[in-house]
Amino acid sequence: MRAIHWFRADLRLRDNPALAAAARQAERVVPVFVLDPRLLEGASAGSARTAFLLDCLERLGEELEASGCPLVVRRGAPEVEIPKLLGETGAELLSFQRDGSPFAKARDDEVVRAAEKAGARVLAAEGGVVFAAGAIRSSSGGGYRVYTPYRKVWYQRLRELPELEPKPRLRPHGLSLASEPLPAPPDLAFDLPAGGETKARGRLRRFVEGRARDYATARDRPDLDVTSRLSPYLRFGVLSARACVSLALDAARADAAAAPGLYAWIDQLAWRDFYHAILEEHPRVLRRSFRPEFDALRWEDDEAGFEAWCAGRTGFPIVDAGMRQLAATGWMHNRVRMIVASFLTKDLLVDWRRGERFFYERLVDGDPANNNGGWQWAASTGTDAQPYFRIFNPTSQGRRFDPDGAYVKRFVPELAGLDARTVHTPWEAPLQAPDYPPPIVDHAERRAIALERFEDARARAREP
Repeated sequence: MRAIHWFRADLRLRDNPALAAAARQAERVVPVFVLDPRLLEGASAGSARTAFLLDCLERLGEELEASGCPLVVRRGAPEVEIPKLLGETGAELLSFQRDGSPFAKARDDEVVRAAEKAGARVLAAEGGVVFAAGAIRSSSGGGYRVYTPYRKVWYQRLRELPELEPKPRLRPHGLSLASEPLPAPPDLAFDLPAGGETKARGRLRRFVEGRARDYATARDRPDLDVTSRLSPYLRFGVLSARACVSLALDAARADAAAAPGLYAWIDQLAWRDFYHAILEEHPRVLRRSFRPEFDALRWEDDEAGFEAWCAGRTGFPIVDAGMRQLAATGWMHNRVRMIVASFLTKDLLVDWRRGERFFYERLVDGDPANNNGGWQWAASTGTDAQPYFRIFNPTSQGRRFDPDGAYVKRFVPELAGLDARTVHTPWEAPLQAPDYPPPIVDHAERRAIALERFEDARARAREP
């Protein structure tokens, strides 16, 4: 029997449950990737993300070629191209990794119907997260809406973490199939991390054996290089989340001193699963607030403020450093993501959806579930158990997490001459930085307005 494995956000050979199952059930597997114009050329297609995807695809293709089983690339709608390939190959089985996002589920339903109409059996396996949404349930059988109880059950399930799937032995399929060349990646003004499974696995191992030791105490410090920087690889499944957890657990058992940092990092993978579950079970969150009462929030139509935020010209150094890091690298430190999101939604009172879209178009690790979850958390419209009156003060956040101003000075060179006392309050410096703007808002005033807006939305939601 021959099978087609349709690669999507699972650009790896190791610990790929769908691919491994296909290789066990079929004598020959034809690996396929479909260049879908809706994703590569749509309004939300990000240049950095596309460039990284193409690099990972090229490296996956090289590894498959070395095994005598070249990757077949087609361009078009998968619901059209996959049935064509089933006919061309005579494959009786189609395998792919499940994806819980609304777009993917609708697309996959069409592909499954077309494949079954063509007489093929379909094998869709989990593999994008550590535990699928349906695996973490409350005592009543429903999904969790708050992270803390979700986390408790998630950690209990770690005792049942399945064995990782080894790299499957793929035999040459012996077919001569037309394959599209990969397009040239978009031009970028910066370098991205090298793609591919080999690079990802090496980066994971170096992190677990090194910087993870300091992760619990220093993960919120953007001036220090202590994070894993694995999010782009996880975004495209170049590395499985299960492999990350498995290696981290082994390292924590072997080294008690490193365990706090490793478990703090594992928490981030639990957050990732949680946000993926929220999106799968509540797809409306891509357009509306997770907490319905805040659909009534009155947002500001502050185009000048939004443009200043986008450009990193708000006059608040930690905010501007974050936005300029995004522009210069396609990535932003997680603590700073929270700060800049809070500033946009609570200080400028700009709708979180505008910030979410801006991030998604520019982040190399842009992921619908994580991006939405993070933005709604910062905007207090999402799953956060804390009340809406938690509003980050950008100045105190900068002083706390970038105490010497090293991060700010790296991305806001206009402030390089200021000392640690004034780098986060340049308007107080004896000598003003001539090319740096003053604060565009008064944080205390805007905080008071934000609180009024949230109270008003809650009151209106209670009205009969």
